[in-house]
Amino acid sequence: MNIIGNKIHQHIITHNKTVLDALSTINNRGSNALYPIYVIDDSSHVIGSLTDGDIRRALIEGASVNDNIQKIMCRNFKYLLGIDDYLKIKQLKSLDLKLVPLVSADMKIIDFIDLKNVRAILPLDAVIMAGGKGTRLRPHTNNVPKPMLDLNGEPVIAHNIDRLIKYGVKNFYISVNYMKECIKEYIHKHYDKLNIEWIEEDKFLGTIGSIKLVKQFVHNDILLMNADILTNINLDDFYYNYKETKSDMLVATFDTKVEIPYAVLRINGRRVESFVEKPTYTYYSNAGIYLLNRNCIDLMPNDKIFDATDLMDLAIKSNKYVCHFPILGYWLDVGTVQNYFKAKEDIKYVKF
Repeated sequence: MNIIGNKIHQHIITHNKTVLDALSTINNRGSNALYPIYVIDDSSHVIGSLTDGDIRRALIEGASVNDNIQKIMCRNFKYLLGIDDYLKIKQLKSLDLKLVPLVSADMKIIDFIDLKNVRAILPLDAVIMAGGKGTRLRPHTNNVPKPMLDLNGEPVIAHNIDRLIKYGVKNFYISVNYMKECIKEYIHKHYDKLNIEWIEEDKFLGTIGSIKLVKQFVHNDILLMNADILTNINLDDFYYNYKETKSDMLVATFDTKVEIPYAVLRINGRRVESFVEKPTYTYYSNAGIYLLNRNCIDLMPNDKIFDATDLMDLAIKSNKYVCHFPILGYWLDVGTVQNYFKAKEDIKYVKF
């Protein structure tokens, strides 16, 4: 999540220190020197913030390096009471803040959130479907599962996990079946600090059926995606649209254009009323990425083969509010040999 974690001490200073002490603290942080430091009292309550710029301005205005830092600190500083306040985090990022403290109700610092390196902190759980056999990719999947196919030095599934981490996703549920030990070994080795729950199918349950095996989610909102997708979808916009539209289920889509090389007639009986010369029609296709309220899962049957499109159909028939979100960036299903080789080339040039 790009939270500073056990380096809290680098970003705090006690209230009885001088301006010179603050300068020394900032100077000793190396690459973190641009981040503010936060002032705490004797009871460890945070009472102010201080930056290198604050000190420079204070000295220009006549302050002394021997003055107490409380004289020049900013008392109207920004902070977070919890990371589930998505809109406040979005607002803080828009202010170009680099670091904000995460505090308890009594204003004690729990942690620091690095807003410079995290794109968002989305309050949702991620379910990655990685149990497919990859039959369309044979012989490439004879000895390795589809999510573990290499793309520029990393397996496909790693690119998706890395992207989710950049948007602050912390809780992962990974559904596995075919050659599952290969996937589990890699994830445990490279993502040992993530909260990961494995969903292990005894039988193939379709593209979403195994989600019913999850006993409890942390958040109400769930991001579900296939492991064999390569995309630079803006998950911040995706989530914001989900909340703004108050969708029960939001389906990411990519546009498919169909060009007709002839004039298309509009007819009434045998009479031609109008025509369009060589039209192009745009259709929106399912991209295999979904946001849904976990109540939607209650619609699903237990222990049966069930696809995400089945859930879409059931949600629509149950009068749930199902919307679509067009992906404006890059998207590719790495599910065929042709697309796999295309992805191996595209990843060298597309910005992720």
